[in-house]
Amino acid sequence: MPRFRILLVLFLLLAGTAAAQQRAPSDYRQSAAVLAHYPPVPDIRLDSPAFRTPDPTLTNQEAMADFLATLVLDSRQARLGSLGRSTQGRDIPVLYLTVEGLADPAAIRALGRPVVWLIGQQHGNEPAGGEAMLALAAALARGDLAPLLAKVSVVIVPRANVDGAAADRRVVASGADPNRDHLQLSQPEVRALHQAMRVLPPDVVFDHHEFSVAWRWVEKFGALQGSDVMILEATHPTIPKALTAIARDLYRPALEAAIARHGLSSYDYLTTAPDPSDRRVSLGGTAAGIARNTFGLRGTVSYLIETRGVGIGLQSYQRRVATHYLLAKAVLETSAADPQSLLKRLAEARAAAANDRSDLVVSHKEGERDVELPLIDPQSGAAKPTKVRLVDSRDIRPVDVRSRPRGYLVLRGREAAADRLALNAAATCVVTTAASAMVEAYLVTRVGAKAGRESINPDQSVRVQIVVRPLDVPAGALFVPMAQPAAGIVAAALEPDSPGSYLGVGVIPMTADETQAPVYRVMPDTRLALRPRDGAPARPCDN
Repeated sequence: MPRFRILLVLFLLLAGTAAAQQRAPSDYRQSAAVLAHYPPVPDIRLDSPAFRTPDPTLTNQEAMADFLATLVLDSRQARLGSLGRSTQGRDIPVLYLTVEGLADPAAIRALGRPVVWLIGQQHGNEPAGGEAMLALAAALARGDLAPLLAKVSVVIVPRANVDGAAADRRVVASGADPNRDHLQLSQPEVRALHQAMRVLPPDVVFDHHEFSVAWRWVEKFGALQGSDVMILEATHPTIPKALTAIARDLYRPALEAAIARHGLSSYDYLTTAPDPSDRRVSLGGTAAGIARNTFGLRGTVSYLIETRGVGIGLQSYQRRVATHYLLAKAVLETSAADPQSLLKRLAEARAAAANDRSDLVVSHKEGERDVELPLIDPQSGAAKPTKVRLVDSRDIRPVDVRSRPRGYLVLRGREAAADRLALNAAATCVVTTAASAMVEAYLVTRVGAKAGRESINPDQSVRVQIVVRPLDVPAGALFVPMAQPAAGIVAAALEPDSPGSYLGVGVIPMTADETQAPVYRVMPDTRLALRPRDGAPARPCDN
């Protein structure tokens, strides 16, 4: 087995083991004084299976399926589909909501409205987001949110990780973390999601999660997380600036206003490492394979929504679900307020990404600063503001920077690479005529492997030296152009020393005794005879 393929297998096994071992305990019970600060949100009716009994319950797979089937029967707007089957054979439902009641992705695209994807429960032990998606579906299909469908098309995946939900585990059945797999696309559940997005591309994606309330926060700071919800946009350094502007200037104020109107509290999404001596906290992660970053790199406005829920069972469950519901509602209302203006801004952002000629930031460090976290006392619930050192993923300090190529040649692992790129909205081309060309080659100087749940910004597993040399380019070689909206995906996948790159994780194989990677940078003045691969758009392949 080639060394890089061995590394890939080890990466998945280690990631799964770490995730299983480090899953937050689910038996922490907040004191009555703390719970008094988190009562149900008034005047919010949640029509979902969990709230059809006096006390909320977890919705199992059968109850979810029955609820969705009945919803579709009762509604002209809702159509039920399937992303496919999970590793353990469970159905992964998807709901399409349009005023016309369309189920065909091509027909929905032809409506010319913004397409908003809402994803729940990527992590199986974070149920509130998934439950909120069911309640939101009901409100859109037969409730007071139905008028929004005249302005936006909505796709809801209520439970992206059905096996994890059945086992109350963060990870999928293989042990891998699906929220780290959106660039590599190794897991069937994640591939199924991206296959559906390939035929109905999103304009906006909101990914609904929950964060740990106690666990490391108590261990390190003697306090609980106090915020009702944490929110963060895509933060990879090559996210198009115009997309980030839409996220921060249009959507974030609407989200904060929705929170404030209902007396809820919010903060930027934070996490912290398991080492008790490391008292730093991190503002999300910049890794390309994290869902919100992958979606941003492919040209989508992308947000992570996390409520305070991991580890506390069903305590404050109505408040948690209502928070997700209110934020998803705000997303839809904001998107529907001026849909044509939103589409125009998105088109401009994607065109800017396709025409960008700036240098690539292949690796980076993040700035650090002191902040005061809104933590609370574990017994009284009183505010306990705590000063910590923040690793800021919005403060990017470039380390490895190189010129942007015209594109990349891939001579090995072509089908696997092209398949994954296509699932992330990246067009690829095939070289039709053999040619000799000057290229930039990568000489691999070091290979290592680190993995684990906490690798939100995984280390580079490959170090390279770039040299210019002639290359005999065979007919049939894969060429991946950078002149396309998903250029960020292309660079993250094909620069070998980019964290999580296809070479680094073994999608593009390289044997242990090789020193030159089978991936090459093609400079702007090089011309090759090309054709689109498998129905890809012709334009990126034009010379």
